[in-house]
Amino acid sequence: MLTVVVSVFERPAAVFRRRPSLYAFLAGALVSLAACSGEPAPDFEPARRAARTAISLVRKSEPTKARYLERLVADAEVASAGELASPWWRTQHGRGQAAWLRVVVAAREACAAHRDVYGRARERYLSFLPAVSAHVTRARSEMRETGMGRREASAMERAATNLTTGKRLAAGGDFQRAYDKLQKAHELAGVVHRGWASVHARFSDPSLVRKWKRWAEMTIAESRDTGETAILIDKLRRRLTVYYHGLKMVEFSAELGANGLRRKEHAGDRATPEGMYRVVQLKWGRSTKYYKALLLNYPNNEDLELYNQSKQQGRIPRRAGPGSLIEIHGEGGEGKDWTDGCVALANDDMDTVFARSKVGTPVTIVGTYVH
Repeated sequence: MLTVVVSVFERPAAVFRRRPSLYAFLAGALVSLAACSGEPAPDFEPARRAARTAISLVRKSEPTKARYLERLVADAEVASAGELASPWWRTQHGRGQAAWLRVVVAAREACAAHRDVYGRARERYLSFLPAVSAHVTRARSEMRETGMGRREASAMERAATNLTTGKRLAAGGDFQRAYDKLQKAHELAGVVHRGWASVHARFSDPSLVRKWKRWAEMTIAESRDTGETAILIDKLRRRLTVYYHGLKMVEFSAELGANGLRRKEHAGDRATPEGMYRVVQLKWGRSTKYYKALLLNYPNNEDLELYNQSKQQGRIPRRAGPGSLIEIHGEGGEGKDWTDGCVALANDDMDTVFARSKVGTPVTIVGTYVH
């Protein structure tokens, strides 16, 4: 019996001695499996950075695409975390890598599309900027013209603000919003220009041009016939011309009312009237605060007729009168229209005009006069 038992326990030893290659193979397999179960996790940080960059680029302009990328990142995080948490013998290798690959591809496409949109927006902005800048500059110049109202002034201010904001946005790389600001600035500058064109339209009206020319030539003819002084004021050119014996003697720069280019209709409109008038009083010293002045007989019969028509049509305030105290006076020379409807000259120029005038001197004010 002992012999049998010993022989049984001795047999495996013999097996080990006879099959060393088999056990070497099994040991190698176990080592390999152990190595597989402990392999380092893949590095997905570059994919995460690519996704963050793409999301940051498109979040403002394309929020839907940004949310789509965020969802892909969340799915990839879940897939890669699931692989790490699963036992090595149950892990389905490749799910995490595939999910992150989708993230990288989508991020790359989003960045490429953004660069394409960015490039087109930048090109549109740069090509539009010179025209808008010129338009706003012209509008700013037109705002210095008389007769421009509060609507045009507000549009001018907002046009300048939009242009400045557009340039600032472009400096920060937001060319799409910068282009939108340029469009708004261009539109507002157009409001100013249309107001300016409306004020100036009357100066090309054939019937008005003919009437002004007739007034001017009648005044010059009176100076020639009487051998006396006559004064002609061209509102559009801002020029006051003194005639003597029908010949031009001297010409000065003149300043008008704050709404001087418009046709005067009532008191307080700050427009300079148009018509054929006479000097009714010479004022100097304490009788005027504007150095020297020639008081005109405004309103004349034609002015009163226009006033009554405007009143009936409801174009003027109910309590507004026709106005009065229109003068040619000194204290001018500011280079802008500022009076309440009078014509202002620099004091030295006013000395000359005052010396050549008397009560009854004809003074004709026209929109413009083409010789």
